[in-house]
Amino acid sequence: MQYEIIRDENGKHQIGGDIPKDFKIPDNEFKGGIHYLGFIDNSDPLFSWLPFRVNLIHPIYTDEYYVFLDYTNPNSPTILDPTDTASSTSAFDEVDKNSKIIWEGLKVSLEQKEEIDEYESIGICGQPEWLQADETPTCPKSGKRMKFLCQLGSFSDIKSTFSNVEPTKGMAQYFEKLNFWCDGNLYIFIEPTTRTMCYTMQNT
Repeated sequence: MQYEIIRDENGKHQIGGDIPKDFKIPDNEFKGGIHYLGFIDNSDPLFSWLPFRVNLIHPIYTDEYYVFLDYTNPNSPTILDPTDTASSTSAFDEVDKNSKIIWEGLKVSLEQKEEIDEYESIGICGQPEWLQADETPTCPKSGKRMKFLCQLGSFSDIKSTFSNVEPTKGMAQYFEKLNFWCDGNLYIFIEPTTRTMCYTMQNT
């Protein structure tokens, strides 16, 4: 069963927005930095299995394929892997570890759909739509197959409200709107018992 993430001013969840005052981005040296991407609220009956409201973060401008985070403290996650964030690379020459971008805070909810057009969608919950092969991660703590939380796409038209990045010629579009590897999807997984999150990206 799949659910489309849709715009809803009364929605329980949010894509983008400012970092909550009680939430701390983990110290890191990722090229491009770690960006705040919103939250999934476990007060929604569809997410009652979540042990906490999940604040979503990811170094979306790096080339890191998998990023594992420990959310034992949901308001102060720590990086499990990669262990050497300073060695990260990026296809975007404009970014460095101090790059900061904030996207508009868009309230969203879920709507069950039989068919979802990912090129018209903010994102998907329920079951992932892989652009490549199924790459569901395994929790590094428990060894269990991780549970799909949601995926976010690059065609949502969620605009940035702040950026300290000065894009080179022809690259402005990748900093003006939320996107993942230009035209990809960000896939987000959790292992609820160990409070471990995994973020991974695929593109066409």
